[in-house]
Amino acid sequence: MLPTERLFRRWFLPKAIARLKSCTNKGADMNKLLAALVCAFAASAVSAATYEVFITGPGGHSNGSYGNTNAVHAGSRAVLELEKALPCAVITDFKGGATVNAIAGDAAFKVNTAMCKTPEVDNKALIEKAIKAGVDKENAFRGVKAGDLVKGFPAEIQFKIK
Repeated sequence: MLPTERLFRRWFLPKAIARLKSCTNKGADMNKLLAALVCAFAASAVSAATYEVFITGPGGHSNGSYGNTNAVHAGSRAVLELEKALPCAVITDFKGGATVNAIAGDAAFKVNTAMCKTPEVDNKALIEKAIKAGVDKENAFRGVKAGDLVKGFPAEIQFKIK
């Protein structure tokens, strides 16, 4: 038996059969197994996703730009907020900064919600709220307000979730 078959039989098929009862879009002439697979696939797609979070700031050299907001610090604060808001989420691939002796101008990480039992719409809202809270804490810690500039560039940390 191939590993994918084993995975299908042990993980996917039981969930598909269990979710068959809750699926509302069952066609009369659809085979029960096909209906179960379609419903389970749709339900799985609803409850698991991986989000990429990108955080950007002005960055700079640690000597001349000391006190600027730091994208890695903001990312770390965001991860701490995520841990409180959505403890079932798995955070991976955290990276940021370009070199030593520099204030990081960018950071990125991934958030996987496959282990969460909550609907994906709720997960995304919780993730966005937690990331915003972490970014806002870094901006507040550095005394940066929306519209402030550093050498002509926005001084505040900003984020994007894909």
